[in-house]
Amino acid sequence: MRSLIKNPLLRAVLAAASLGALAFAANASAGMITIYKNDLDTVDSRAQIHQVPPNANCVRGGSPDAFRFALGAKAKECFYRVPMVGQNLQVSAVARIFQKTPIKVLKRTYAGVSLRQSTDGSRYQLVVWPYTRRFGLRKVQPDGQILNFGSRKAGNKVNGPDKANRLTLRAFNGPKGAAQVIAWVNGHKVATAGDAQGTSLVGRDTTLSIGAKAAARGAIGSFSGIRVAIPDPY
Repeated sequence: MRSLIKNPLLRAVLAAASLGALAFAANASAGMITIYKNDLDTVDSRAQIHQVPPNANCVRGGSPDAFRFALGAKAKECFYRVPMVGQNLQVSAVARIFQKTPIKVLKRTYAGVSLRQSTDGSRYQLVVWPYTRRFGLRKVQPDGQILNFGSRKAGNKVNGPDKANRLTLRAFNGPKGAAQVIAWVNGHKVATAGDAQGTSLVGRDTTLSIGAKAAARGAIGSFSGIRVAIPDPY
């Protein structure tokens, strides 16, 4: 792990209070300041990532150069928190779902990144299903209701099993509390959504996950190359 600015946690929190006149950039790197990097390629760097609720049976480990984990019995999704909190953030990470996942599970397994996650599971989330080359951008409400902002096949924009997919998710609030949520997969902007209820998510966690709609025992994958950014000016 390497922080690029002094006291990045405080910086990220303070950023949430100073976005009244924010102009939303369309490019994933435009107008952004990276405040956290973690390539997850050492024991110490992987030790910064911890499982968070909703709890599930997850087994981590097995790779010297990435954060790797598998889903156990009855698990539908395993969430791991990145040590960076805040409301107006952008997260990016490289995800892989491995071909060794049992084929019935592989067909429905996704990798995801989330912002504003709370202990009740509410969040903004971008996911990709490598086997079917699909993506999904959604808002999970505190009561579990899912609001889909976009879900469709993305062709070659999404890479298949065993291959890397860089997922980038941005959620910024504007002057009146409405949120603009943007998703990129491998540098391609795949979805943009406006959420008039942008203040309804009270969580501040940033997470990585592997999951499926149904139980996904045996699903296995990894993450690397985490980047967290805030708007410039902040």
